[in-house]
Amino acid sequence: MTDMMYTTKRLYVRHFGLQDLDDMAGLCADANVMRYVGDGTTLSREDVEGWIHICAGKYASRGYGTSAVFTRDHQFVGYCGVVRAPENDFDELIYVLHTNAWGQGYATEVAQPMLDYVFQGSVLAEIYATIDPANLASIKVAEKLGFRYARQEVDATGPVAFYLLRRDMWQLEIE
Repeated sequence: MTDMMYTTKRLYVRHFGLQDLDDMAGLCADANVMRYVGDGTTLSREDVEGWIHICAGKYASRGYGTSAVFTRDHQFVGYCGVVRAPENDFDELIYVLHTNAWGQGYATEVAQPMLDYVFQGSVLAEIYATIDPANLASIKVAEKLGFRYARQEVDATGPVAFYLLRRDMWQLEIE
């Protein structure tokens, strides 16, 4: 059984397992979904399987990582988590949902308790959200969660806006 992390009014979140490979591979193969994720390219099934194994290691070592998101009727919606990419020196909130889940408030609904889960179970002082400045919907979610604009940089993929949530700014409830 894959470990349940938390539930919300409409969603539940649990650790990824290999039983999620088909769902996750389908999501990560969708170019429209992946356009604002990482370098904007889709992931192969093999890459996704490797990522699921990495997630298991993160759960074991840190207690959190990238987690699967489902509706209460067990439909795979996407993923959410707090991660530290090897090339980064910071922890980052990520959330990626199927296009049919966009515009329904799911990102905020799943990300707020993820932040609660991670801040309550760790000693992290801060969490970033890195967002393509053209992704206005994601910026709105980050700001609703309490993140504040910190800076903008340019990397190999183009401009990246950095939003920051410090532990002392964190709120348990969205107002």
